[in-house]
Amino acid sequence: MTFEASLAESVRTLQALSSIRPAIDEAARLILDTLRHDKKLLICGNGGSAAEAAHFSTELVGRYQKNRASLPAIALSSDGSLVTCIGNDYGYDQVFARQIAGLARPGDLVVALTSSGNSANIVAALHEARNLELNSIA
Repeated sequence: MTFEASLAESVRTLQALSSIRPAIDEAARLILDTLRHDKKLLICGNGGSAAEAAHFSTELVGRYQKNRASLPAIALSSDGSLVTCIGNDYGYDQVFARQIAGLARPGDLVVALTSSGNSANIVAALHEARNLELNSIA
């Protein structure tokens, strides 16, 4: 891909953001409301999305730009021993749902990061969130 083509694609992507602005605003509201009520974020994703989940939770628990109180967030893909244990014992499709079942409390928020939208373990995580009557963002 040429530089010009890449630039044009970036412009189209940025222009498309306006069509999903209401969904972005709602996701931000859910995250802020969850944290303001001292509840936690349970963040899941596969591959690159797992890396994004880890980065997001790290910035919340650690710090971002300035010193502040630590904010409760867990990247569900970050504990390799736990992920492989659940995958081995229950199946890879349950690696996030099982953690949500054990870690989530009323008022927590499940954040599912996915590029495909149809990974079995992400779908199962969102079903578990619904079963526990948790809010979720996907």
